[in-house]
Amino acid sequence: MDIWVVVALIVIIATTLYSYYRQLSYSLVASVACAALFAMMVGVSDASHYTHSTTFVEMAFTPKDLIDTEHFYTVCTSMFTHADFGHLLMNILGLAFLGTIFEQRIGVRHFIVIYILAGVCGTLLLAALRWNDTVFVVGASGAISGILGAFARMFPNERMMIIFIPFIPMRTWTIVGLFLLLQIFYAIGSANIAVEAHVGGLVAGLATAPYVVKMPLHRRVKKMISLNALRRLARTPELKAIIRRLEDEEIADVRSAWIEEFLSKAKCPHCGARIRISRETITCERGHML
Repeated sequence: MDIWVVVALIVIIATTLYSYYRQLSYSLVASVACAALFAMMVGVSDASHYTHSTTFVEMAFTPKDLIDTEHFYTVCTSMFTHADFGHLLMNILGLAFLGTIFEQRIGVRHFIVIYILAGVCGTLLLAALRWNDTVFVVGASGAISGILGAFARMFPNERMMIIFIPFIPMRTWTIVGLFLLLQIFYAIGSANIAVEAHVGGLVAGLATAPYVVKMPLHRRVKKMISLNALRRLARTPELKAIIRRLEDEEIADVRSAWIEEFLSKAKCPHCGARIRISRETITCERGHML
C-alpha cells in the first residue's frame, strides 16, 4: 500500500472520529479533510498528471475492489478523493449549502451515519451495475446525494435555495426532482460522471433517514431543561426560529440537536456571557441563573 494512502486513511478515520465524539460540524470537517487530501496528492505527484499518479489510482474505487482484500479500503478513500479542483469545489459547496443546514437539524452524529452510509450505498450500486467495467470512481457526490435525499424525507416542505438557481426558494422534493432530471441528462450525454453512485446515495438517504435519526447516538438534553426556560432566552429572530422548530419536533434526538444549537447561540441577558447547563438549571459562564 502506498504510504500516502496510509496517511489518507489515518486522516479520514481521525477526523471522522474527532467530529463524532466532539460533535464538531462534519460538513466542515469532511470539507477540510477532502481539501487536505487533494492538496497532499497534488503535492506528491506531477500536478499535470495527477489522476495518473499511483496514489490517485490506489485511492480511487473500482468495482473489483470489493473482492480484493488489499484494496477494499477504496470504498472509504474514494469518498474523500477528487479528480480536480472544480470537482472538489462543487462538493465542498454542496456540503456548505446543504450539509450544514441538515446537520443542524439532526445533529452531527446522525449526520455522519447518513453521510457515510449513503456514500457506501452509492458506491455499491455503481459496482453492481458496472461490475465488468474498468472505471475509477472518486468524490463525495454519492454521500452528498444521500444528504439531499435524507433532507427531503425528513423535511419535505422545507424551502431552500440551490447554488445554480439563486434567489428562488424551492421545496426539497422539487430539488430532488431537478437532481434526478440532471442525472438523466448526464446518463444520456455519456458524461464521465458516476450517475449510479449519485442515485444510489440519494435512495439510501431517502430510505434510511427516519430510522437513523431515531438511533440513540445523541447526548439527550430534553429532560434537563424546559422549553419555557429557552423561550425566555430567545431574543433574536434566529433563536425564535429554533424555538418554533423545537415546538414541532417529535424525535427526541433531533430535539436535543436543536437545543444544543440554541444553547450555542444564546447569550446571557444580564452579561452577554455564553450559556451552560447545570443539572436542571440554566446558568451563564459568569454564574447568573436564568
